[in-house]
Amino acid sequence: MDFYINKGDEIELFKLLKAAGICDYYSDIRHFIKDGLVKVNGEINKLKHTMIQIGDLVEYKEYKIDILESRPKKEQRVEREQISKEYRPPSHRVQHGKFKSWRPKPIELENKLENEIHTISQKLHEKMLYKKLTLSLAESCTGGMIQEMITSNSGASEYFMGGVVSYSNQAKINVLNVKPEIINKFGAVSKETAIEMVKGAKALFKTTISASITGIAGPSGGTLEKPVGTIYLAVSIHDKIISRKLSLSGNRENIRKKSVLILFKLLLENI
Repeated sequence: MDFYINKGDEIELFKLLKAAGICDYYSDIRHFIKDGLVKVNGEINKLKHTMIQIGDLVEYKEYKIDILESRPKKEQRVEREQISKEYRPPSHRVQHGKFKSWRPKPIELENKLENEIHTISQKLHEKMLYKKLTLSLAESCTGGMIQEMITSNSGASEYFMGGVVSYSNQAKINVLNVKPEIINKFGAVSKETAIEMVKGAKALFKTTISASITGIAGPSGGTLEKPVGTIYLAVSIHDKIISRKLSLSGNRENIRKKSVLILFKLLLENI
């Protein structure tokens, strides 16, 4: 596969893999880069922000992406005319002639969302330390993403006591003591279940504050009553419980990240 950019331009590795059509989801791209499945110029590269330049070769599974210099349209037209006159094996070409001006909206939005999550998590971190509070978490649809963001801040052990990724109903029941009749009556994705989860986390870790999240991140699992993007949050602060229902849009990763951001804001506003 040939990927063309202008002379002097660069592109980050994870953006290249998306732009070249290797994978549609940035979350998946980051994972297989982190897992060491991508090579740059023959060497395993685990850094998603590695800058790729003209002359580089990027490999992932059966894909080999040659980064070439974009040529003037006149030269491209001449080449196409030559190809039409003679046999040449088909090749997959991705052309981005003016790469510096190519800023795909999904990438911009995701970067903005990630930066906002990071900023809010740091503010929450500072406030938790200042107020000497303790925190526990119960996650379902976010699968540990909230805990990952919390523990990315040095010193989080001062207030973060632990969390549970209760992805299955059985885990909600057995670990967090969510009543089976609550799930049977209202569903795992419901205000009632989120409240039971937050109570369970608080009792399990004996914290002053706890938070929970359950929802349908998609792309499957939605219904007419509870479509993809339906998320329930609950926060327990001392003896007060606050719950929220969200109706979010986007792909699976985007919905999960938006949920994390809103939960952080809810905590920050109420502690």
